[in-house]
Amino acid sequence: MSRKRRNRGRGKIIVITNQKGGVGKTTIAYHLLCFLYDAGFKVLGIDLDGQGNFSSRFMSKEDRIGGYRAVHMFNAEPTPFKPLVTPYGPDLIYSLNRDVELFQVESLPLFDAVSAFNDKIDGLCEEYDFIVVDTPPSYGNKMAAACVVQDFLFVPVELAAFAVEGVVSVVESVKEIGAMIQEEIKITGVICNKLRHVNSHQQALTEMRNEAGVGNMILKTNLVNRGAVDDALRDGAPVWRRRTSGAERTTAKEMTALMSEMAGLCGIKVSSKGASK
Repeated sequence: MSRKRRNRGRGKIIVITNQKGGVGKTTIAYHLLCFLYDAGFKVLGIDLDGQGNFSSRFMSKEDRIGGYRAVHMFNAEPTPFKPLVTPYGPDLIYSLNRDVELFQVESLPLFDAVSAFNDKIDGLCEEYDFIVVDTPPSYGNKMAAACVVQDFLFVPVELAAFAVEGVVSVVESVKEIGAMIQEEIKITGVICNKLRHVNSHQQALTEMRNEAGVGNMILKTNLVNRGAVDDALRDGAPVWRRRTSGAERTTAKEMTALMSEMAGLCGIKVSSKGASK
């Protein structure tokens, strides 16, 4: 935690969620955390998925030892806060691969889980400019806890069959969580991912834009299904760090545009160079 904060006041919490897997949630959370770090902010990532995919983007499972784990956010007793410092730079509250204890958080009473998480993350907002939370692909205590504390909430969706139904399902889940705490939870934006120029995807995109209560939340920047993202992640770096080919440059430009749009919706000022470091 050596980097100093740039902002005054309480840090902001950005949550990336969808109760469906395979929609690019972790990839977007990873790039957003790196983007904000490259912009000079003091940032923290929290991996609430017991599969540990978000954590593995930053550090191998062998390097995730000790420190402060995501399950500690739900413990009744306090644990000394010592996040792992990732090789890329951001701090990380990590999950193990197949983190059994984190999975068991779902067996806690909802109020207890949400309260413990809220109490702990509230203190962390004094230490960081931004906290990016990657949630598990399921409805439960961890997703609810993240949605309750969020300042900004993004929902990635894969443009395929039943894309509209998937987004509507998330919207309904968020409304249910809001009803439990008697406070409206607003979705900041819906991100269309893995877009291909085929009729089914174009039709799904049109349907989403025409869907009441959904269309006005769709971000302008879409992500195309590109292998350059996977190649960059295997190298442990965001895609804008790889620009050796035309495909990589195109993908970097696309991802940076999405990150800039997300940052703008969160009221974050980023230099014109964006994530070019």
